[in-house]
Formats: sequence, structure tokens, C-alpha cells
Amino acid sequence: MTSPDPFRVPLSFAATYGDAKEARALRRGHERGDIHRVRRGVYVAAAAWTALDDRGRHVVTVRAALAGHPARLVASHDSAVAVHDLPRVHRAFGEVVQLVDPLRAEARRARLVHVRPGELAARDVVDVAGVPSTSLSRTVVDVAKSASFGDAVLCADAALRRIVLRGRHDAGPHVDERLARVRADLLASVGPGDRRGGSAAARVIEFASPWAENGGESLARIALHELGVEAPFLQKAVTVRGRFAGRGDMHLPDDGALLEFDGMEKLVDGKMLAGRSTAEALRQMKARDRELLRSGEVRTVVHFDLLDVVHPARLADLLRAADAAVDPRRVRAAVRLAAARFARPDSPG
Repeated sequence: MTSPDPFRVPLSFAATYGDAKEARALRRGHERGDIHRVRRGVYVAAAAWTALDDRGRHVVTVRAALAGHPARLVASHDSAVAVHDLPRVHRAFGEVVQLVDPLRAEARRARLVHVRPGELAARDVVDVAGVPSTSLSRTVVDVAKSASFGDAVLCADAALRRIVLRGRHDAGPHVDERLARVRADLLASVGPGDRRGGSAAARVIEFASPWAENGGESLARIALHELGVEAPFLQKAVTVRGRFAGRGDMHLPDDGALLEFDGMEKLVDGKMLAGRSTAEALRQMKARDRELLRSGEVRTVVHFDLLDVVHPARLADLLRAADAAVDPRRVRAAVRLAAARFARPDSPG
């Protein structure tokens, strides 16, 4: 079931000043279970709340929090990630809303809100369906400074895809120039590396790429990097006798290997199958592989999935079986990093 649009879920307010009868009705509805209390004085229909996914619930919580704060505050950090619907390693956002207040000198933490100080230029703030939020660029910088490498790269890849490629399969000198300008602006916003989080943020921004088409491909890029594999060329267009034969997710030119990140939805999602059976989709995938191998640029095609990224020793085995170079000294460290990255958010340690 598709989650409802969280920006359109109606909020009901038990105002401090106003209709006491309506406020009592909201509280009685909450006691019966018909109405969900998002935060003190703000309610939504319980059925609408139940239908939302975790990101949607967080967006509704952001809307409720902003309704009780001065207009100068904007959603930021993880809350801006939810508002912009950017990917992250774990989709659990939790109840705490992240906000920036340009007039505060110190951070304020409460049970359901974390307000940070921070300057906000006009270009740093956007309206997303009525919710004031940090812009995509400002969100990238904030997340790169404060989040894990995995979450920061997922955020930066997706944001660059929107800012630089603007939803198109685009390439060429004009795109490279646009990316260079955007990357330089982001690095300038980060500031010197000796500032808090500056070095880590600069590393994320230098690593980020708009050509990772989804969060899974971003995670795959991280896994390859941590395994010591050469930086892949993303979205490789392959031609056979001058005719376009296909676009590969990741190309390792030194090894002649084309890496294809396969989400299971390709084989089970009705919309992606477009009337085909799973068996037919598999046959077409194998025929496409044979065609790609005729190009002369591709020696082998390696298919892998999210489980191989979660357990990078498996990915290393697939690459070695295809005679692609993997740094054997990096595998153990890659396994350790992946275990920490994909551990449940509430896991101990």
C-alpha cells in the first residue's frame, strides 16, 4: 500500500485559546483511539497516522513541531532529509524533530525537538509543500558534518542527482562543469577542514556523485570503495557496432567488468515487470548481458544485490571470481564497517 502524502494529512489543534469544546472532543477521540496525538495539542486521525510510513510520520511530526515555534525556525538535518525525501541507510527517523534557529546562540534539546543555532541565508531556506526547510545544498552540508559516512553519502548523491542532473540521464562537458561548480559551492559552505566536522564533510562531498541512481547504488559505491576497488565509472553507456546496447550501473575499465546492482523489485514488482513474468525478465536480462559482452569494452558482467553490499565479503568473492581487482587487505575492514553501518539503529554498541 502506498503511504499517504504526509504534507496533506490534516492536523487538528487543541488551541490554548479557542474552542474548549473542540479541544475536549480531540482529547476524547485520542482516549478512544480514533485520534493520534502527534505532540501536545496537535492531533491527526489515527487511521491516517497508521497508513503513513516512518518517513511520512516524521514529516507530519515536523509540521506539528513547526506550528508551535516561531516562523524563523526551519527543518534541518535528519528532518530536512525526511522533508526532501532523501535516502538514508535506515528509514527510521524517530520522534525528535531537528530545527535550525538563526537567533539562537546555543543548541536546545528537549524530548521531541532539537533546535540548533545557525546562520540561514535566503538561499539556504526553501518551502516544501508548506514546510520551511533547509535547501538541498544546505541539507547536504549539515548532514555531511553530522551524520555517518553512509548516511551522508546517500544524502549527497541523491541531492546532487536532483541539482546537477535534474532528473535526466545527462552527461558531457556541460554536466561536468555544472557538477564542479556545485561541488565547489558545497565545499565553500563547509569551510576550513579544522572546523567541527569539516574534514569529514569535505570527504563526503568529494566522494559524492549524481550518477548513483538510487540509495542501493550509493551503498554499493561505498562498499566498493571500502574493498579497495578502483572508482567505477557510473551509468556506462555501452554500444555494439555503433548501436546503443544498454547502460551499466558501474564500469571498472581496468578490469573490463560491468557491475549491475540488482534490486529484487526488478523481478517481482508488477510495475517494473510491465506484464512480463519473472522468468521472462530473467531471460531478457541474460540476453542483454550477452549483447553487452559483444561490445569489446565489457569482458564480464557481475550481478550483485543488497545482501552482497551488506556482507561485502560476498561482494569481494563475486569480484574475484570475475578477475576484478580487490585489495585483500581491505576486506576485513570493509566487513567491520558494513556491520556497523547496517546494524539496527537501536542495537547496543
